[in-house]
Amino acid sequence: MPLPVVAGGRSEGEADCPNPAPRRASPVCGRGKGVYLLFILFAAGAGITSALQSGTNNALQKALGTQLWTVSIVSLVTLTVSLLLSLAAGERLPSGQAIAQAPWWSWTGGVLGIVFVLATVYASPRLGAGLFVALIVTASTVAALVLDHFGWMGFEVHQAGLGRIAGAVLMILGVALISIF
Repeated sequence: MPLPVVAGGRSEGEADCPNPAPRRASPVCGRGKGVYLLFILFAAGAGITSALQSGTNNALQKALGTQLWTVSIVSLVTLTVSLLLSLAAGERLPSGQAIAQAPWWSWTGGVLGIVFVLATVYASPRLGAGLFVALIVTASTVAALVLDHFGWMGFEVHQAGLGRIAGAVLMILGVALISIF
């Protein structure tokens, strides 16, 4: 069950916390470690699907013999499944006011998703799954550290200290090793 977001960008369970610790340092306030572990497993599962998606998209592209139609079909399947999930969950359509209040850049998620799917179709067959996913994860991590450090796009500020920067550098070195071997 998703945690509704309330004022200040915190989830409903966190709203009652007198001074909640940063999310990365502790479980969601008032929800317990079990729910926090579920979030970790969900994120890890998303990482696994990233590797699998490059393989499924590549197989579909080989079968169809066309890259851009493959991207279109993958996007259509994504739209269909997300609509069915929304209906099954009983979610209502967002109001016009909610749509108007969304930041302009929040509408670019679909374009960003297409970039990912295009990369799976064009780059993953040439790079191999290991290097492709290593590049995606590392680039995502470095970008996320920048977003966290500056608090951009609605994220809470988490300073990019020495430990976080060292972790990113080690990931970059890992990509270099994967590309060499």
